[in-house]
Amino acid sequence: MMIFREIKVGELVDFVNTVFYKNANIVPITPQRAISQANNPYAQPNDVALVLALNNKEEIIGFIGILPGKTTLTDERFFWNSCWWIDPEKGKTAAMPLFYSMLKLTKSNLIFFDLTPHTASIVAKMGFITDKITGTKVFLRFNLNQILPKKYAFLKMMKPILKFFDSCLNAMFAKKSAKKELNYQVVKQLDTSMEAFLNKFKPTMLTPFDNTFFTWISNYSWLTTQPNEFETAIAKKYYFSYVTQSFVVELLKITNQNELIAIVVVTCRDSEMKIPYCFFDDNATEKVLEAIFNYAYDKKITTITTFHSKLEEELKLKKNTVLFTKQLVKHIGYPKKCDALSIATKLFQDGEGDAVFT
Repeated sequence: MMIFREIKVGELVDFVNTVFYKNANIVPITPQRAISQANNPYAQPNDVALVLALNNKEEIIGFIGILPGKTTLTDERFFWNSCWWIDPEKGKTAAMPLFYSMLKLTKSNLIFFDLTPHTASIVAKMGFITDKITGTKVFLRFNLNQILPKKYAFLKMMKPILKFFDSCLNAMFAKKSAKKELNYQVVKQLDTSMEAFLNKFKPTMLTPFDNTFFTWISNYSWLTTQPNEFETAIAKKYYFSYVTQSFVVELLKITNQNELIAIVVVTCRDSEMKIPYCFFDDNATEKVLEAIFNYAYDKKITTITTFHSKLEEELKLKKNTVLFTKQLVKHIGYPKKCDALSIATKLFQDGEGDAVFT
């Protein structure tokens, strides 16, 4: 016998404080994610955020997550799939019922971002259009002390030695400066000049970008950097990103000779940088990338990841400024009706859905 339980947005904060949650064998959400989703400006209290599948012992054997969102396609409400987990032994029969529950709750107004190839094939069979977007990850500095211990656990005890090797290699090979006439300024919110600048990019935005949205994503991360005893215990029962050493979301105002040329959102996690949102004219691409490099050098960033096609093209011309390059692919999916809503004219950015929070 399988039982399904729905957790609404307005119930999330209370849910992570229940005895059921604290005693659960697996947790479907963390306290940080619960607080963030409770502050989602596009959510309503009665929106279902989680559907749990329980066995007859009331153990969680699967769950699926729904993140209410907003698009520029239509005034109709849209949602993002935020997670989908199934116990490999106990939950095999829960996968598709959970998926069907999500479709019913959202009326199939769902957009999928960063799917695994297997999940993308399932989504396609359910009548959704699937596609790919390509990205590039460049390495500016050696960070063997972070990469190798993740792959080989026995190397964790050698991190001090790996850090020493990194320092030596970076001293010899890593570039340390860019064009200083290209300035960036870290700002807390969009000012009037930035809001006016963004107007020209609204036709290609998939997610509306404004101060309401940025305040949410910058103040309510889904990660914790200083976990207490309870959070450490929760991390062992949660299958997605939660604990990290450092994480920041920053808004950059980029100028060239006092002229605003770009607005860029960056996330920096353990010295790895992503560019979830960026807005600039094509003819400013080279200058924008140089300013992003300036920020990266100042922060001692080891890697930069972007899925913006123009930045990707420019990076290919600047291979001599980076140590290594890695090509990336993300699978996306959306309802067929989105074709009629001109989704092809929209730019899928790397922060779509819940990606910006981790």
